[in-house]
Amino acid sequence: MHSQIELRDRLAALAEPVKPVEDYEDKVMRRSRRLRWRRRMTAGAAAAVCVAVLVTMFRVVGVGSSPQLAAPPPDGPFLGWSAVGDVDASLVREATDVWDSAGTGGPHTAVRALVATRNHQQLHSIAVLQGYDKQGVARLAFFTSDASAAKALRLRADRPAPDPVTTQVISLVSPRLTGPVGVVSTDGWGTYAIAVAMPGVTAVRVSNTVIDDEMIGEPNAQTSRLIVKGFPLNATAQTTTVSGFIKPNRPLAKMTKVFEVPGDGGADDDARAVPGKVLTKTGQQIVVAFQQNQAVRRGQLAVVTKGLVGRVTAIDVTRGEATIDLVTSTGFAGPAHTDISDVPGSVRGTGTSLVMERIPTGEKVYTVTAGNRVLVPDPCQPNDQVGAVTVGRASSDKAAEASSVELAPTVDLTHLREVSIMTSPTGGDC
Repeated sequence: MHSQIELRDRLAALAEPVKPVEDYEDKVMRRSRRLRWRRRMTAGAAAAVCVAVLVTMFRVVGVGSSPQLAAPPPDGPFLGWSAVGDVDASLVREATDVWDSAGTGGPHTAVRALVATRNHQQLHSIAVLQGYDKQGVARLAFFTSDASAAKALRLRADRPAPDPVTTQVISLVSPRLTGPVGVVSTDGWGTYAIAVAMPGVTAVRVSNTVIDDEMIGEPNAQTSRLIVKGFPLNATAQTTTVSGFIKPNRPLAKMTKVFEVPGDGGADDDARAVPGKVLTKTGQQIVVAFQQNQAVRRGQLAVVTKGLVGRVTAIDVTRGEATIDLVTSTGFAGPAHTDISDVPGSVRGTGTSLVMERIPTGEKVYTVTAGNRVLVPDPCQPNDQVGAVTVGRASSDKAAEASSVELAPTVDLTHLREVSIMTSPTGGDC
């Protein structure tokens, strides 16, 4: 039998191989900490990815400083917009009856209203309709009324329906929106601009380069997508700009502009704009291409939104091209007058600049101050006021005894791409 001492020694020897080595607990703790750190890093990376995905999603749907409009789906060939105004059914029926009886397009079918509103401040009743004519062609028509004819609606414009996919706003600018059809207003501020924008727009602005004034619609009004603005008689669709805005949800934040486009066109009896694409610029002239069989004639004005570009001096009917003398060219000259004070005179290009001259002198002093607009009458309009185009602004105050003053053209003549040639509504000579 072994002694107790011997037994104890043997047991100690057996336990020796499993004795923990030095710092064993420290190594376990260090490994545990490394595992916890890796788990935290993985969780943080996953959270960052989630946040990035959410930010990207919000940018796609337009949450931010530059919201985008979502166009309503087309209604066949028509704009799929909800109507503006009280949409009085009797007003829509009245407008449809007028549309059917005017001209040879009726009867119209599948008629739907874009605007139908009564008791408007400027024009008593306004209606804008879409529908098929008797040939099955999609059309768009504007109607207005005023007190001159017991507030009866009159057809003012009848056009092909616009592209239902790309159109954001439709507009009409004309001095023939009050009184009998085709008759120019006798009011010096008798031109009206009507613009109605797509759903989602909360305010519309119309501005015109014949006057330093603009108006923006009330975003909280019932008809916030519709605006009617009065302008001087010389305003036209070609010198009008229409802008649409969205009211932000944040208090005190500025409205965001979502589009800015030129005016669509005038009433049926207004001078018609023929678009021309600039092909070349040779010295003091430009050559533009226009669609053949258009009523382009010598002497007609070429304009852009900012004002007058020049006058047509030659036409190549076979090629569909027109040569235009720029307003600064030595070949350009014509009658002119200042905008508000109506100081008479004429304008002439010097080859590099522009001058207003032949201003009367004598006992009556005709004042022209720096910045005054100078207008050139449109020969295709019924008088010198209607459709007159801004050619330039006075560069300085005219001296009391002087009969001329230098002008700064309102159009950048070095970067022209397209112009509008103002032609007769009847297709003949102006």
